[in-house]
Amino acid sequence: MSNNPSPALGVALAYHDAWKNHDHATAMKVVSDNVVSETPFGLIEGDAALHESETQFLGMLKGATMVAAFGDETTALLMYYTHTHPVPSVLSAKYFTVENGKITAIKALFDKSVFGAQ
Repeated sequence: MSNNPSPALGVALAYHDAWKNHDHATAMKVVSDNVVSETPFGLIEGDAALHESETQFLGMLKGATMVAAFGDETTALLMYYTHTHPVPSVLSAKYFTVENGKITAIKALFDKSVFGAQ
């Protein structure tokens, strides 16, 4: 992981840490009302829609293991393994755009086909 004191990285890691610990209410504290999230399953617009989507996913989430984390003033990239009940380990990445301490955009990447194979 990076030792860079990047403001965007700090926000992204706060979100990620709360998310992996099943505390999506805390994760949402660093998310903008008008967040846009691009995922392999489609576009999610707005904090309420993101909260609903992530809350539904929490039922299968067992944890996450960080691979790498990088950031600058306004962007951050996290690469990690997502551990779920149906699939033990899926390499995943999220690219965050951060403005004024809030996540305004997320681009998520993982192989969704492994979930259909179960």
